[in-house]
Amino acid sequence: MLFSRGDLLSIHILMECLQEFKDVSSLAGNTSKSSIFTREIENNEFHGILARTDFDRGGMPVWYLGIPLAVQRLSVSDYSPLVDQIANCIPKWAAKSLSFAGRLELIYSVIQGVECFWLQIFPLPAAVVEKIHRLCRNFLWNSRRALVAWEEICHPKEEGGLGIRHIQSWNVALFARILWNIHRKADTLWVQ
Repeated sequence: MLFSRGDLLSIHILMECLQEFKDVSSLAGNTSKSSIFTREIENNEFHGILARTDFDRGGMPVWYLGIPLAVQRLSVSDYSPLVDQIANCIPKWAAKSLSFAGRLELIYSVIQGVECFWLQIFPLPAAVVEKIHRLCRNFLWNSRRALVAWEEICHPKEEGGLGIRHIQSWNVALFARILWNIHRKADTLWVQ
């Protein structure tokens, strides 16, 4: 990702730097995989920038490392890749004759790993949390009627639950950790 001001001079300097990089390293950016994202630039200025770069105009949200980057709050539909990723795993596992413990372990290790990646970055809307809970619940109970309420299953093992993390509680905890790191000025690049 490269950032610059939205004027022709800044774009000219940026393109010169990219050309210098290409000359020195023999590596070039792929213009068909590159896009320009702007805010509040007049159309004639923007068309001049597009002509200078040969890049396409990109739309929001931008997907980077499997995560949407957006200026505003994400809508429920923006979380569909997360829900779809979880939903696509389950039929593959359901085809195998897994025990209850095997299904529980897949929820612990795979599904919660996938969702944790998103939980560290975004507050998940209640509708998305409910979809994920429903997918996990149906998978765990093999699409049969649940014998124990999902809220009970999400309790720690010491309290009689199965130790599955409750998504909303985990989301709050991860954001609290971020705030704590900022407060104590943790020695990480993103805090600096």
